[in-house]
Amino acid sequence: MLDLDSAKDILYKAEKQNPGKWVKHSLNVAEAAKRLANELNLDTNRAYIYGLLHDIGRIYKGIGVKHIIDGYHYMNELGHPDIARYCLTHTFFIKDVKSSCCLWDIIDKEAYEIQEYLDTHEYDLYDKIIQIADCIGDTESFVTIERRLIDVHLRKGVNENTIMTWNAIFKLQAELEELLGSSIYSIFPEVKMEIEKKLVKDYLTLK
Repeated sequence: MLDLDSAKDILYKAEKQNPGKWVKHSLNVAEAAKRLANELNLDTNRAYIYGLLHDIGRIYKGIGVKHIIDGYHYMNELGHPDIARYCLTHTFFIKDVKSSCCLWDIIDKEAYEIQEYLDTHEYDLYDKIIQIADCIGDTESFVTIERRLIDVHLRKGVNENTIMTWNAIFKLQAELEELLGSSIYSIFPEVKMEIEKKLVKDYLTLK
């Protein structure tokens, strides 16, 4: 298992090659994953590292689905298939490669590779934690899943799978809340502060 210092080195190396808000987002996803893992009696260090590197494919500057397969390949090349897994699964609440809201910037061979992986792997609790953490951690702090989804889809658009994906996300939230025995936001007090201090114009790019 990759240690935390080495994981951070990988992230900051990628930041030098492709600076951007995605790095702060990755740090917030890592913290969100760590908190969820702690409440669910999972390995917090593993969860933090998985969250930290879930978007590492952005090292190659892919802005759409490409960053998913790039991250998967990159972490496998570095000898960390356990982390590569979460680079690939984090965006697919529905196991359909075409369900992603990201720009379709991959070739057919890559799409087939992603779909084959999704078809042959069952999601574990870490997959689910990273997926939800990705919906809670934005580029500044933690937000409601609803606000994050609206922000993402106003920027990236929707497709025929969007409603099904939203339903899958909220079903996953409900599943984790049942395990937690409380609202998911009970471990993210920052969410209340974000809601109170930000106006909609401060958060969303309105056209």
